[in-house]
Formats: sequence, structure tokens, C-alpha cells
Amino acid sequence: MNNSGHNIAHLISNLRGGINEFILARLADEGISNLAPSHGAIFVVLYNEGPQTMLSLSEKINRDKSTLTVLVRKLEALGYVERESDEADKRVSIISLTEKGQRFRAVFEEISKELVEKIWGGTPDKERCEITEELKRMLERL
Repeated sequence: MNNSGHNIAHLISNLRGGINEFILARLADEGISNLAPSHGAIFVVLYNEGPQTMLSLSEKINRDKSTLTVLVRKLEALGYVERESDEADKRVSIISLTEKGQRFRAVFEEISKELVEKIWGGTPDKERCEITEELKRMLERL
């Protein structure tokens, strides 16, 4: 019997674990021990799109508000982000990078580049696109 693809969840789980281990090891190499891989999605949005409301950030990183609150509070305590009230609506918090958060960008981008190179190795661009598109379809089906 052909079990092709039956272990996809296991493989993806192991891939995620390997990615997290790589990120944590590289952060440690840089002398950073207090960030988690889950903070990465927040940095990506803030680096690429600038300050965000908590609601917008929650939607863009696909995390519920309570999870995001914990992640942002940690980044805030570490000095990477700051929270300000929206002038138009004081109930709305806007999250933005601090100077420390901006300085971290070079390290973040270098680790990200190394991670992508490590994951894909010499995989041709066409295969990268096909795999990426199939993973997106898998997510949509869930």
C-alpha cells in the first residue's frame, strides 16, 4: 500500500520544530536569548508596513488578541516596540518599533536569509513555487 503523503502533518511539524531550533540558535549566536520565533511575525509586519493597531496586527499574523497581547507585552518589556493610544480613539492601541526594534532589523533579516537558504538548499525556483502554492492550498483547506 502506498502511504505517500500520509505523514504530511508529522513532516510539517518536524519542519516547524527545526525552523524554531535554527532561529533560537542563531539568536543565541547574536547574544539574544529573550526572543521567541513567534515574535518574528510581528517584526515582519512592523518592518514592512509600519505601525499597526492591535486589531490589524492580530489579523495580519493570524493570532487571536490574547496571544498577540502576550507577545507584544514581551516585546514592549524588552524595548523592541512601544504602544501608544490612537489620537482618534483612545481605546485603540498602536504598536510601533522603537529605536532598538529598528536596530534589530539587520540581525532579523540576516537570520531570515540564512533560514530561507537552509530550507530550500538548491531547490530550483519552479519547485519552490509549486511547493509553496501547495502548502497555501493545504492551509486554505484547513
